[in-house]
Amino acid sequence: MPNVRGVYYLPFFMQHLSELNGTEMYTKASLSRESFETHIQYQSSMGPAITAFVHNKPVAVFGCVIIWNGVGEAWSLLSEESRRYPIAMTKAGIAFIDIVEILFRLHRVQITVKTLDARAIKWAKALGFQSEGILKEYSADKEDYNILRRT
Repeated sequence: MPNVRGVYYLPFFMQHLSELNGTEMYTKASLSRESFETHIQYQSSMGPAITAFVHNKPVAVFGCVIIWNGVGEAWSLLSEESRRYPIAMTKAGIAFIDIVEILFRLHRVQITVKTLDARAIKWAKALGFQSEGILKEYSADKEDYNILRRT
């Protein structure tokens, strides 16, 4: 992982989630906090997941669900504080995906990003993902998502 002053990475544990500021942005009326935590716990059990810390405070989580041999779906949770470190978080995201691709011999890593979230789509492209299409009414809230693939 990239060496940035004050930044370090540890395996993800659920208690990191409660210390991660801004996760309420991921929960909406259709998804309770309990459901959100259950979802993250399940995702993190289906493949590697790490927490990025800045000065001993968790600011981001990166994970990858191994769908089947050769294919993974990456995911992340970014706190508002993590946005103060765009270069470090981008380098961490790239390094995490590179490591997962090598360790699990993945030929495909995909992500889904809310179509209306231009900032997230831009970041996905900075991580090396290319858009493949739109998943109509993909989320529990029936919102459209882009599916992107790492090239």
